[in-house]
Amino acid sequence: MPASTCPACKNTHTAPLQHAGVAVAKDGYRFDYCNNCGLFYVEPMPSDAALHAFYQDYHKSRQYQAKLHSKIKRARKRIRAANRWRRRGDFLDVGCNVGFAVAAARSLGFQATGIDVDADGIAAATAKFPDCSFEAIGIEAMAARGERFDFIYCSEVIEHLSRVDDFLQGLAAVMHSQSLLFMTTPDAGHCSLSKNFKALVTWDSVRPPEHLLYFSRASLNAALQRNGLRVKRFQFSTKPTLKVLIQKA
Repeated sequence: MPASTCPACKNTHTAPLQHAGVAVAKDGYRFDYCNNCGLFYVEPMPSDAALHAFYQDYHKSRQYQAKLHSKIKRARKRIRAANRWRRRGDFLDVGCNVGFAVAAARSLGFQATGIDVDADGIAAATAKFPDCSFEAIGIEAMAARGERFDFIYCSEVIEHLSRVDDFLQGLAAVMHSQSLLFMTTPDAGHCSLSKNFKALVTWDSVRPPEHLLYFSRASLNAALQRNGLRVKRFQFSTKPTLKVLIQKA
């Protein structure tokens, strides 16, 4: 089977994820592994049509609405910690779902906007938080309009994507030299996880086709650097979650 190209670092020294010579798969999806940056990812990627069908009536939206108060509280804490010196400016949540981080940012003094490609999620967010601004649009289309933001929040989004370069270039395009991007994604390289691939895919964050990319610090850093972004710092996390502050390169 020909090698695939790593979505994070573009290395072609990749191989099917195996254990004892047997391909590792989950729910009918198999994975490739990059020997350069350590990313593992679904290969082949689902089609755009398959992904669109999967995200109709996305199950997480109902979960988020049921835990709205705690979601707002956590987002407020994250935004405050990331912006120690800034309490106002233009805020953008990329992949805002039902709007809890946008509401949190507005409560802290930001001019807060949320975008998501899920029109139903945007409708729910608009109804719940009418004082905030929401739009059903992708980051690539927003970047094409030339808008810039002081603080961008992007939590648990990048792992869902089949075209990571387009997404990261869109994020870079809406940032100016002093902008800050806060991003989270599951951490496949966390010390609490098994290094045995067969055991690793039992991790509850491995759930294709919802999650397609499984980053470590090295692989996320490689993807960011190739797309005009740089890590300011990784935040410590006791759980297998990457929390990273990012600036333009």
